[in-house]
Amino acid sequence: MKLKVCGMRESQNIEQLLALEPDYMGFIFYDKSPRNAGGRLDEELLHSFPESTKKMGVFVNADFNDVVEKVGKYKLDLVQLHGDESVEYVANLFAVGIKVVKVFSIGESFDFKQLKKYNPFVDYFLFDTKGKARGGNGEVFNWEILKEYDQEVPFFLSGGIDLENVSELKELKGMNIHAIDVNSKFELAPGLKDIGRLKDLKENI
Repeated sequence: MKLKVCGMRESQNIEQLLALEPDYMGFIFYDKSPRNAGGRLDEELLHSFPESTKKMGVFVNADFNDVVEKVGKYKLDLVQLHGDESVEYVANLFAVGIKVVKVFSIGESFDFKQLKKYNPFVDYFLFDTKGKARGGNGEVFNWEILKEYDQEVPFFLSGGIDLENVSELKELKGMNIHAIDVNSKFELAPGLKDIGRLKDLKENI
């Protein structure tokens, strides 16, 4: 199981995290997020990332051209779409060679059939907890609901994963989980991660 750490923006913190060799690092480009990285990232640092850590840009209902521009500027490997992006929008990104992770927020119930139309154009889905904010709520949804998913497209699992509940992931054995995605539960402050706790997490998974 791979690890993604999201909500990064401070250069020293990014370098410290790189030393742990996470599989993915996420950068949020959304003005309403307390972890917004827009205008605060060191382009040179991002361009120097090792091949083993993929860079993912997180967008919410963003202008198509803005997404394409950010992918080029920071050499992003994938984009994570956390808004209400249509199939057509995703298909257009796919058409220009951009890898997409489409997010769906899950509440007490969820209709997984709506994902089918996205299947041809996404590399992964990401399942997060439905909350007040677009991610970063630090709350876990009922993972049992994932048994209703057909497992056709691999997915990232997000929402309140921490050192206390990570061992429960073994109950999802057999599901098409590509990676876990952590953020707010491993922060010292918004956008600043606790590297020691992340090291413990990596050893646990």
